[in-house]
Amino acid sequence: MKLSIISSALLVTSASAFAPSYTAKTSSTSLNLFGGKKDGGGEKGGMGGMMDQLAMFKKAQEIAKKKQELDVEIAKMDIIGSAADGNVKVTVQYVPAQLPVNPSPGYDATKIDIDADYFEGASGEDLGQALVDALRDGETTATKIVAEKYQSLDKELSGILGGMAGGAPPAEE
Repeated sequence: MKLSIISSALLVTSASAFAPSYTAKTSSTSLNLFGGKKDGGGEKGGMGGMMDQLAMFKKAQEIAKKKQELDVEIAKMDIIGSAADGNVKVTVQYVPAQLPVNPSPGYDATKIDIDADYFEGASGEDLGQALVDALRDGETTATKIVAEKYQSLDKELSGILGGMAGGAPPAEE
């Protein structure tokens, strides 16, 4: 009898060694949506992480609105490209991207001015080449203007992305 009690006790204690453990596991990944510690920062109370995301979303909406306003402003501009010593001029207008149908912006030639004396004295090949050159000059000029106008948006966007984890800090001038 003593032997069965001792063997039962040994069996029960050794069986727990093979039983699965039910310890609570903690994850090293944390979203910190509603506050919590940030790397290098202190404790944020309340909904700190969520508020950061909402502020970034609001800023992104402001930048999108500014981009639309810039697109309208640039689209109203008449940008002139010229060739053949100014004898051929092409007026180009910026056409903003029309998402999702046409995701790339473009340019439309809206007016062509050719000097009458040049028109009469130029060969067909010279005139054709001058038109192509004037159109390319207009598109190049328009691209430069668009890049200059978007420079301010680029700085603001860099500021937003610099605030996100892994983003590059805004460029300093």
